Amino acid sequence: MFKKIIIPVLILGIFSLILVSYTQGQTKSYYSGDAFVFQNKIYITTANTGSLELFVLNDKQIDSLAKIRPFDERFGKYGSFYDSYLRQENSNLYVYAVTNFSIYKYKLDNNQLILVDTIRNSYWEWYNRVGDIDGQLASFSANNVKLWSDDMQVINAYDFSNTEVPYNVRGNDKYLVNVQNNHIYIYNRVNRQIIKEIPINLKTSRSAHQIYIDNNNDLYIVDDYYAKKFNLDGKLLASFKHLDYEGYDMSASGYSQAVYFSNGIGVVKLNKDSFKVEDWAFTNGIAGLRGWAMGMDVVSLNGDKIVVFNNSNILVLDDKLNKIASIASTEEDDSTYPTETLYLNLDKSRAAPNAEIYLSGGGFSPSEALQVDFAGTKTSFNADIRGRFTQSLIVPSATAGNYDIRVTGQNSGLHYSIAFSIE
Repeated sequence: MFKKIIIPVLILGIFSLILVSYTQGQTKSYYSGDAFVFQNKIYITTANTGSLELFVLNDKQIDSLAKIRPFDERFGKYGSFYDSYLRQENSNLYVYAVTNFSIYKYKLDNNQLILVDTIRNSYWEWYNRVGDIDGQLASFSANNVKLWSDDMQVINAYDFSNTEVPYNVRGNDKYLVNVQNNHIYIYNRVNRQIIKEIPINLKTSRSAHQIYIDNNNDLYIVDDYYAKKFNLDGKLLASFKHLDYEGYDMSASGYSQAVYFSNGIGVVKLNKDSFKVEDWAFTNGIAGLRGWAMGMDVVSLNGDKIVVFNNSNILVLDDKLNKIASIASTEEDDSTYPTETLYLNLDKSRAAPNAEIYLSGGGFSPSEALQVDFAGTKTSFNADIRGRFTQSLIVPSATAGNYDIRVTGQNSGLHYSIAFSIE
């Protein structure tokens, strides 16, 4: 049923997950990310633009909540995030993001992301991806897979990786799996050995593929010709021939008898056991924009919801593969980041308790939530659209002496201090 659709050669030649080079001007492509249900809402995150982006699905609209770049204090400039991941800990939702040798942890608070922790390794291990293994926080590098506690301490590590496409490494409580060199590699977490290699058919070895592992440890993958289901012995249990476009992700919510796969031109829904087609949808044009279905995540909220990273947009489909909502990628705009170095000024440098003083500053993100700590007294307010502010403060009733007035950006984590003497 897909064979009558002709896709322009230009589109076929320029899309490859992880190595996406397609742009429209300065517009970035969405090709991977994560989705999570929290307090009956679907949250979506991606770092494909170099920024950590967070979205929420409100009815039939996807709203943007945050767009953050990592700041390198050593060089005084902004870098790029490579991947992000949503995780609930106790009653809070957190977003983890990785860049270079660092892992950032943000907390969602009143629809804002607050930086709560940053871990930087000292052994020059470059983090490519962050996610989970059997619900455990995990980082993925060219060297290994590391598992982390909620307080960001390494609790286990496995010498199993993908040097070209770290996206392909997945796992559960017993196994890690990887797609590389036209094979699925199955790694036993107990004996720490690769126990099986299963050949598949890929036109390029440097493309991204998400394997879905069900509760029976059966593996679901889509290659460039077939969607396939294997057991751990490598026996082919079921297959479905799709059009000869590049297969990307295969996923399921775990709460239905359906599994979904993306192959660029669209998304297909299969019965998990019979592999018979239950539904399908083309994603090129479904959101009113050019689409190419690549990364995909499936969550359950009143039925399956399929989040598709659809190149020029992020698309959410229901379990009938009808469009619920979409949001288009936008051109990168440096004005969303600080445009000047941090600074603070005071109208006076000393005063007695209960006196009013004025603090001004800049160099923060536009409209960023700020917090001032003045001798233990905290004051919160927002910067203006230029990342600047002027704020009146009352000198605290503290012991006479020298104090630092510290201003911290709640999204960026940037901070700056200025000295003040209480008389």
